[in-house]
Amino acid sequence: MIVTAKIGAIEFAGNEVRVTVIKTGGKLPRVLEVQARTAVYEAEDDRFTAMVHALDEALDALRVHPATYVLCVPSAFTIVRSLTIPFKGVNRVAKAVPFEIEPHLAFPLEELLLDHITIAEIDGNTEVLAVGARRKHLEEQLAILEAAGVEPELAAVDAAGLTALWQATQKNSRGLRAVLHVREKGAVLAVMFNNALAYFRHLQSGVDQITQNPVAVAQEVQNTLRAFMAKWHGGGDISTLSITGLEMRADEMQVFEEITGCAVDTINVIRLLKGAEAALTRANETGGCNRWEAAIGVGYSAAGGGMAFNLMRENQQINGVARSVVAHLMFSACLALLFLLGCAWYYHEGRLRNEAVIEQTRNEIAMIEEEIELMAAEGLGNDVEFAVFSDPPLLDVLQEIAQRMPEDKVTITEIRVAQPGARSAWIDIAGSTSSAADFEAAFEELKKSDMFALADETNIRLQGERTTFRVRAFRTQEELSDAQS
Repeated sequence: MIVTAKIGAIEFAGNEVRVTVIKTGGKLPRVLEVQARTAVYEAEDDRFTAMVHALDEALDALRVHPATYVLCVPSAFTIVRSLTIPFKGVNRVAKAVPFEIEPHLAFPLEELLLDHITIAEIDGNTEVLAVGARRKHLEEQLAILEAAGVEPELAAVDAAGLTALWQATQKNSRGLRAVLHVREKGAVLAVMFNNALAYFRHLQSGVDQITQNPVAVAQEVQNTLRAFMAKWHGGGDISTLSITGLEMRADEMQVFEEITGCAVDTINVIRLLKGAEAALTRANETGGCNRWEAAIGVGYSAAGGGMAFNLMRENQQINGVARSVVAHLMFSACLALLFLLGCAWYYHEGRLRNEAVIEQTRNEIAMIEEEIELMAAEGLGNDVEFAVFSDPPLLDVLQEIAQRMPEDKVTITEIRVAQPGARSAWIDIAGSTSSAADFEAAFEELKKSDMFALADETNIRLQGERTTFRVRAFRTQEELSDAQS
């Protein structure tokens, strides 16, 4: 199973640092970004600092931040052995591999970081491909990563990454098949048996040697394949040879076909990856000679794309094909899934609440509409007083009175508003004044109001030095005679 995640892969090629970020989850990974920086230094003692600085620059230039990092180890630094273990069982085979490979080493086993994959179980035996790297070489690269603040989850061989990426582009995955991965300096020859990597070998011949002397390279490929077949117990023949990373001419392909006896085809894998062309263009990079495919393939393998060697396995004390990176990514994916489920549940509950409120509102609207229709059908009745609907607001009435009868002329002590339908006046205004002339002026001003009509009869009394009055106002639509009767 291929985990969906953003993975960063780092490869050290001489003094150059290459960083690529891919997104896995599909049949082929999607390339999100590539960055390359070259370490510049004068003395060899400054190489470590320069490599760390170059890696920092490449990481800082990334616009996409991956969930985890993996390290791509050059196959030139590895030791490869095909082993036949005389029994089956995952745990038993894993314990036997170090003892089986030790006689082939020219140095102590403790100096080797080792991993293996099972090729097939044949006649009660287990065919195993063991891959190891000198601890010193790998620890140098891990020290650069640590100094840059990067903790890789996996260290895999470029041969496995290149072959896994090529395998994902193939329709036929049965039997023995060979593939030659051409790089700038050197090449990797790999043999696949069904979906398992059965063998690989680093060749010193790079793109220049292949184009200048294809015969010599083809003979080296033929000798390597013959050596593999001499020890192979699974049967079958190698009938096809794919070449990646190099656009070969027809005459060059014919040379390989005649010498190896295999049908030869070429493929440029990076052109088949989504996002690769855009990522290369943004970084002003080229995609020839498998410059980026190795790191991309290692990241793809780490996510479950197959052939995931992990030379850090001994230190991490982990098991399984997917290794720790898959467990890490699975945990992250589970957390993301729980978050999404929580969001979905929250929005689902909110939607249910909204639907309940909407239904309640619809019912209330329906009830109001029924009442309106019923009132329209029955009418308001003869006993309903319409005057109240045309009366101005009380605050407007008070403001009108205050403006027409200012307090510097009269003092209003009482304002009484009658209820609708009353036979008395609509508004009674009572007050006092110290000057009858001031009252007459205020009364004349009040009569000019359009809000109500005044009766000519006004109740005025003299009480000492003050004059009290009571004024009756009527609605303008009322007949004064009717209101006064």
